[in-house]
Amino acid sequence: MEITLKGFPMKVVNIPWRNNNLSNLHTDPPLSEQGETIIGVYLIVLGWLSWFGNSLVMFVLYRQRAALQPTDFLTLNLAISDASISVFGYSRGILEIFNIFKDNGYLITWIWTCQVDGFFTLLFGLASINTLTVISVTRYIKGCHPNKGFCISMNTIAISLICIWTGAMFWSVAPLLGWGSYTDRGYGTCEVDWSKANYSTIHKSYIISILVFCFFIPVMIMLFSYISIINTVKSTNAMSADGFLTTRQRKVERDVTRISIVICTAFIMAWSPYAVVSMWSAWGFHVPSTTSIITRLFAKSASFYNPLIYFGMSSKFRKDIAVLLPCTGQHKEVVHLQHFKNFKPKADAPPLPASPAVQKLEAKYTLKQSNHDSDSGVNSPPQTPPSDPQGVFHIDVPSHIETSEYWCDRL
Repeated sequence: MEITLKGFPMKVVNIPWRNNNLSNLHTDPPLSEQGETIIGVYLIVLGWLSWFGNSLVMFVLYRQRAALQPTDFLTLNLAISDASISVFGYSRGILEIFNIFKDNGYLITWIWTCQVDGFFTLLFGLASINTLTVISVTRYIKGCHPNKGFCISMNTIAISLICIWTGAMFWSVAPLLGWGSYTDRGYGTCEVDWSKANYSTIHKSYIISILVFCFFIPVMIMLFSYISIINTVKSTNAMSADGFLTTRQRKVERDVTRISIVICTAFIMAWSPYAVVSMWSAWGFHVPSTTSIITRLFAKSASFYNPLIYFGMSSKFRKDIAVLLPCTGQHKEVVHLQHFKNFKPKADAPPLPASPAVQKLEAKYTLKQSNHDSDSGVNSPPQTPPSDPQGVFHIDVPSHIETSEYWCDRL
């Protein structure tokens, strides 16, 4: 096939159907067959792991539906959105690369089109980002302002879920109505066409708005929330310890800091490269095809490790998984206690003789008894408090703010 462009014939090489797109004439050449196969295997493995992890979370929450807390519904919503990303964000690429149905792309060009796939992928992706933002706010309230924890009720969570999906729906429908647009980037990836910001004010306003409201603001909210939680833990320990931190307090600080850093770092690392590449393309700079593909695939991987971070690092979730999986169940020793009836010893029954070892221990640790009881106050100086009764021990019980469970409930 030849195309005449300003009097100069240009020959288009016949390539496989998935790359036979005239929009690729002035872009980087497509990847090789080996590169496409690597991407396809990556999508299969990561999509399956993402679906399995999020399905496991949904199953655990379903089994505990009678005892769910209001914030657990945010956890369920995050699992649902991430599981949906594993379906809509990975399946089209697998169908395009491997041509599973042998239909020469009929399914992805007539039914599961780029507009449909782009809409669902953006919808569930933004729902996941919004849910993570709301989770950080609830943890900030419970960790830094526990006296306002009553605000986090079922009604509040229901309103939050409505806002999460309404916002995601708004930004996803807008390109279908003309404010922004979707484009096919190849290998089953349909996304917002960032390059149209160069010659369209309408598209530029959409791109700037979605980057500000769907990326920068959530990042700032999450950083503020988790940094505030870390500072609250440190200040609380400093006030309770008077400058000397116990081992338990240091462990709480370390755990809270570790979880907060992992959450913020994972979110920023997943979405920042894609946001930078998108802005770079929106400002008119050329982005290599390989770089664009890697950043898109890396952003999709957030649906895979979100269950590992938000649920795998929770001791409660691990215990719930251990109950469901017999192979990982914790085996506890069963202690059989023999029940005795209340009985009175016979008055004329002589005491049982003690063994020689017991007699030696009794002789070693026997205290000399005085004529008067030590607690009677006789022969003691005036205003002298009685000594502690024998057998009473003072145990240092940690405060609720010094335990890891208190902060794990908030993280």
